[in-house]
Amino acid sequence: MKDSQAPTGNIVASLVFFGVTAAIAIILFIDAFVMWLASLTGSVAVAALITGGFFAVLAAVVYLLSVRSAVKYVRDRIDTVYEVASRVKEGYDWLSDKFSFLSFLRKSR
Repeated sequence: MKDSQAPTGNIVASLVFFGVTAAIAIILFIDAFVMWLASLTGSVAVAALITGGFFAVLAAVVYLLSVRSAVKYVRDRIDTVYEVASRVKEGYDWLSDKFSFLSFLRKSR
């Protein structure tokens, strides 16, 4: 029995196509907004500066509200991984010192 809700076709290609078309739509929307703002201000440069400034402030707000805590979490996790790797290396070095006599047995053949 076939599930009627199962996706058909290549899902990756569909997602890539969706992402590309969504990005194009966003770029065209921003371009239209800049042109509309330029008609109000009389200068494309001023309109682009206003739009760029808005998105810069928006990016800063997003960073301060969510990305900074995520970066701190990742940094803490990386520190933990580093500590574990350091302990494993210390344990390996300790074991290799304890069993170094086995290398003498191997060389004497």
